[in-house]
Amino acid sequence: MKKRIFSLLLILALVWAAAPPASAGAGGYTDVPAGHWAAKDIARATELGLFQGVGDGKFGLGQSITRAEFVTALVRFFGWTQVQPETPSFTDVPLGKWYAKAAETALANGAVAAADAVFRPDSDITRAELVEMLVRGMGYASLAGHAADAYDSDFSDVTAKEGFITLAHDMGIVSGVGKDSFDPDGTATREQAAVILVRTYDRWYAGTEKVTEAGSGDVTVIARAPEAQPGTEIPLTPLEPLPELYDALRKLRAGGQDMSKAVLALTGGGIRTLTAGGQLLGSAPVTAEEVARLLEKEGTSSYYSDRYQSAYFIYHPNDEQTATVWYQSPESLAAKLQLARLFGVTRYLVQ
Repeated sequence: MKKRIFSLLLILALVWAAAPPASAGAGGYTDVPAGHWAAKDIARATELGLFQGVGDGKFGLGQSITRAEFVTALVRFFGWTQVQPETPSFTDVPLGKWYAKAAETALANGAVAAADAVFRPDSDITRAELVEMLVRGMGYASLAGHAADAYDSDFSDVTAKEGFITLAHDMGIVSGVGKDSFDPDGTATREQAAVILVRTYDRWYAGTEKVTEAGSGDVTVIARAPEAQPGTEIPLTPLEPLPELYDALRKLRAGGQDMSKAVLALTGGGIRTLTAGGQLLGSAPVTAEEVARLLEKEGTSSYYSDRYQSAYFIYHPNDEQTATVWYQSPESLAAKLQLARLFGVTRYLVQ
């Protein structure tokens, strides 16, 4: 009897050993066929540590993604240092929950509107909500407002969060679901979230090359500084302000321009505007050397405009005049290069 039981166990062991394992697809997931349209991005998102599977070797293909799950991936994407306040910022996110730190961190970094009292962590995130959270996380909430004011939506079904969707669509980060539809209220799937984050990652973290001049087949991207207006407290003449730079990049892409052939042209010095008694006296460019000298001048106050992503300082050449100088600081330079990279422009020159 013992021999028969032993023989039976031996046969079963041989059968199990001979049976082929479940076929693993893209990213090592059994539910992601290698030929699936999102397979490569799912594998990449997993390699980058943005996503994990849902268990049992599966990615969760076709499943919706909750707001808690997406905000967790978003914090990983930006590499933000996680924060945890003493009291919760959202009424529906207790501090002990697994997603609490991610939700608090996203709020602290502007990815979630500060006015939101609830986060709805277990709700499936909509396509519009996903785009808004991502664009806010990139720091472009103000720029999205400009896009909403300046341009009509490319999608007939978008009536809310227009600027966020327009901005992301212009960058090539998101696409529609039909000829002119975006399905903003539709639930985003796990693979859609993975594709969008990988597309953004490749632009957000792309390298940038400084060149001395544009080539014969290149097109130069120039964002003009707005002219100073009489009567303004601080004359608005920032260098290559983000709204104007966005407009220039958008126009090129919409015109079918190969963005890899574009070179961003930036100012190396600054623009000085003089006023006296509330009257505008005029504006003129200043060199980088003069900017450096003036910054060391006693009594010079330096500031930074988050809206325009440009630095400026104020000083008094004499008792009657006030000078405002907008100049190219390392911070403003980095902000403009970042926006250009999101449009596929990775080369720049300083004039």
